[in-house]
Amino acid sequence: TAIQLQPDAIGLAALDVSALNDGIAQAQSAGIPIIGFDSGVPEAPEGAVYANAATDNYAAGALAAEETYKLIKDTIGSAQGSARIGVMNQDATAESIINRGLGFIDKMAELVIADGKTVSIVGNEKYVNDSMVTDKGEGGDVILDVAVPSKVEAALSSTDAQTLLNKEDIICIYGSNQFSGEGLVNGDANIGKLGKDVVGIAFDSGTVIKDAVKSGKLAGAVTQSPLDIGRKTVELAVKAAKGESVADVDTGCQWFTAENMEDPSIAPNLYD
Repeated sequence: TAIQLQPDAIGLAALDVSALNDGIAQAQSAGIPIIGFDSGVPEAPEGAVYANAATDNYAAGALAAEETYKLIKDTIGSAQGSARIGVMNQDATAESIINRGLGFIDKMAELVIADGKTVSIVGNEKYVNDSMVTDKGEGGDVILDVAVPSKVEAALSSTDAQTLLNKEDIICIYGSNQFSGEGLVNGDANIGKLGKDVVGIAFDSGTVIKDAVKSGKLAGAVTQSPLDIGRKTVELAVKAAKGESVADVDTGCQWFTAENMEDPSIAPNLYD
């Protein structure tokens, strides 16, 4: 294991913290500082993780909402009835996914209300209850419709997309991670509304999302900065190993479209 190598520090992204509790405790007992990165080490024993290098997922979701609103503002303003915005999330348990969804929901609601429209929210109970939207139901000028599959399966995510795409008042759908973004694109394969009648927005990259942005099927997406995550993790680990004080670092995010995805500041962060 990494601990047996007696490192000066450990960088750790834990998909399942409970499976790593023994190793984390051993590192803590040995005085080896742990630096969390990407998904971090949520609910780790107190004091075990010195700092995290990760995306501020709530802020990233808010960025997605700000860029999306620019694309749908006129449609909302001229709507004769309700305008529905779908919010697709992989699950309602992972902190990063929840924050990306809530960041989008809360910022979108703020922007819509600032322009004199009302907002309501329906769908998954976790997001409905934890959002800042007070009107729960179908009564708003803009309805935020939150979908979470019963299991993390691609086919179920595509079904969620199809359900949203087939609603008469749908104008936009946001997928809050690669899984949901791909579910959105694949769900539209036999419907053909994205890039025409419905604005599609995703998060992260991967071949499916990149190709959909290039073709115009998706209007854009938010990418994290894997390069900065890695760089900042090493910098924090070196400082912690030297006994210097360290603190959490937001590694940032970027909005990319077909027009800017080849820019040198963005392209290195878009993986296949």
